[in-house]
Amino acid sequence: MQPINIGTQSSSLGGSLRALIEVFVEHLRSERNSSDNTVESYVFDLADFSNFVDSADFIAEDDIVKYLAYLKEKQFSVSTIKRKLSAMRQFFKFLYQEELISTDPMNFIHQPKHKRPLPKIISEEMVVKLQNATVCLKYEEKVRADLMLYLLYGSGLRVSELISLKQNSIVDSKFVRIFGKGSKERIVPLAHKVLSLAEEWKIICEQSIWLFPSVNPVKHITRQRVFQILKQIAALSGIDPTKISPHVLRHAFATHILDNGADLLSVKKMLGHQDISTTEIYTHVSRKKLRDVIEKYHPLS
Repeated sequence: MQPINIGTQSSSLGGSLRALIEVFVEHLRSERNSSDNTVESYVFDLADFSNFVDSADFIAEDDIVKYLAYLKEKQFSVSTIKRKLSAMRQFFKFLYQEELISTDPMNFIHQPKHKRPLPKIISEEMVVKLQNATVCLKYEEKVRADLMLYLLYGSGLRVSELISLKQNSIVDSKFVRIFGKGSKERIVPLAHKVLSLAEEWKIICEQSIWLFPSVNPVKHITRQRVFQILKQIAALSGIDPTKISPHVLRHAFATHILDNGADLLSVKKMLGHQDISTTEIYTHVSRKKLRDVIEKYHPLS
């Protein structure tokens, strides 16, 4: 099957796919107030499907089935396939509601079954190694790295939330105001030492509104740069850099505080999860708590 450009005309779709995707994007921005990351994800996935479709007249259920088979043949992960199908489902639903298509080709398409993998975490000892390794960095780099580690591991921030923090995001000297997925705001307690590190770092980069500015202080640091900094610290600590990422630290935050007695609802709130089932996955890897339960309650202990 030969790919076509996203702009290929399709009479039953009432215009080019490119134009329709642009209309959908405008809907996402203006009516659903979707974040830039969400919009970019939709555009990427819809463009991928558009480049696969080989039909100048219409898009039918069979085209979706063939695309699914193509994704499986290319060995895309179940989570990636689910994400792409979700984007397509929202897109075609919108076109149908706006009467730009007469039938929705996604009506009888089912999401593939997905077994949620256990999150990758690191031990508390490994976190200490990371924290100790920053002493090898230059002063300014050390302060920045320490602050990043304490926010990622100490407050469970996503990398997108970390880089978008501003100098005034710290409130009442005890909490950090975060704008998470869908621009939803939450307040998370600050970990030990964050306030003093933030004050120290603010003196270094006081010319920017961002807590972690880029080389150009008008912009904030990139996600890629945060990954690079963490990999550098991991290498200095003697830990395999491939095992360290912002999300691994977020996973460690959730798992370790559950290990030490935190309740699930509090962790859900701090992580900014919509559904408690998303947070519950951390109970599966909370090995210390399970061991303590066995030792305390099992008659053989």
